[in-house]
Amino acid sequence: MRYISEDIQDLKPVWISSQETERPEKLLAEFWRNYTIADCRFFLWQMLSASISTEGQHVDASPAEQIYFFENLVVYLEASFVLDQDRSFAKAEAGEREHTEPGEPSGKSDSAETNRGSLPKKLNKRLKRLSIWHRDGFDDPYAILDSFFDAYDLTSFKARLYDILQVCCQEKYYDKGCPADVLYLLEKVESIINAAYLILSGEKEKRVTKSKPSAEVARNAGVRPEGEIELPAGTSQFLTEFFEYKGLKKWKQELNRICLYSLSSQSAQEWGVYIDLLTLYQLLGRLAETAFDLRKNKSAWV
Repeated sequence: MRYISEDIQDLKPVWISSQETERPEKLLAEFWRNYTIADCRFFLWQMLSASISTEGQHVDASPAEQIYFFENLVVYLEASFVLDQDRSFAKAEAGEREHTEPGEPSGKSDSAETNRGSLPKKLNKRLKRLSIWHRDGFDDPYAILDSFFDAYDLTSFKARLYDILQVCCQEKYYDKGCPADVLYLLEKVESIINAAYLILSGEKEKRVTKSKPSAEVARNAGVRPEGEIELPAGTSQFLTEFFEYKGLKKWKQELNRICLYSLSSQSAQEWGVYIDLLTLYQLLGRLAETAFDLRKNKSAWV
């Protein structure tokens, strides 16, 4: 419990009995009879926020490591909950598939459907794989923008972003609220980065398919109706420059570093890490402004 060991015996379960290891699915059902998902999130968040918010604590796990473990543990618990809920329906669903599959048409239409949706599926898969906090809702980038501006207006977003970036290079942690404020803002920043990536990718795909003679060909490319919007040249240019400055993966890594040093009493410079705060503030602020314009003018472009 108190140390990490690579000994083979320490890499095995130690809290469950040998009998329980034979039927571990029974433990899932027992756990979810005692706790709800809301309970788990609440207790885990209380432990995490207390751990990374208290000054003078000497722990071997850094705030970033604790946050990353917390996020993955919550996802694991929610996946476990879904599996436990679905288990009682598995046999019925399997029986239904056996009954219906022989009568289904050949795989030709399925293949065509896959081809039509290949671009969005690849984009969504990459976004989900790289996302740190924002994990769902990738189908409609404009819905992501709506969610962002339900949480912040431009003025409050820029003020909160400035405060968080400022403490990254100071020997103190963000103390104008709680760790949840930092995580929530960075989740929203990540969400509009994802939305911008989707919109720009749709614009590039539209340019590729625009020269093809048939509208049916364009539909078969799998671009959603939002991808048919003709972006203003200035907007398209900024989004291109935004992802030329840092690719999607690099932006996610940068957000993770901001999270680490804003919630730590040690500055980035102290660890030899350079964060170009002024450029980040300018680019992320402008991204929010661009998102605001995209959302506001969407109806005029459709």
